[in-house]
Amino acid sequence: MNAPKCYHPFQVPLHWLVVLLVVAAFVMGKSMSGLPNDANKLAPLALHMGVGIFTLVVIVTFHHTHETPKPEHVTAGNAFFDWVGKAVHYALYLLVFLTAVSGMSLSMQAGLVPIVFGGSGSPLPADFFDFTARMLHGFIVPACIAACF
Repeated sequence: MNAPKCYHPFQVPLHWLVVLLVVAAFVMGKSMSGLPNDANKLAPLALHMGVGIFTLVVIVTFHHTHETPKPEHVTAGNAFFDWVGKAVHYALYLLVFLTAVSGMSLSMQAGLVPIVFGGSGSPLPADFFDFTARMLHGFIVPACIAACF
């Protein structure tokens, strides 16, 4: 069977939606990092968490669309560069997936769901860096950015 000339029409928008969601979540996360952990941080944190969860859903959906026929990879004329191109794309999706999972782990470790979405009235943790998942979250995101360049 011949490979199609282009990707399935559902795959391209999903790919770029992931890019936009990752950039949005990154900008929100960086802008929140300077805010004090008080009630004024709840709305931005809820938005950041929501975008992260939605990104995870889109990535899982995108992964399932990989079962559709794909066109041949564009070649750089060098087997090593061709391999690097494929590896970086897969690494980026893995890193974005791990970013979302580490964010969910952080929310569980810090008990954020009842605070942010449940209106529990409990205060946010004094320092998110007290949690292991925050360290991972903060390491994976720069690794993801580095993989882009």
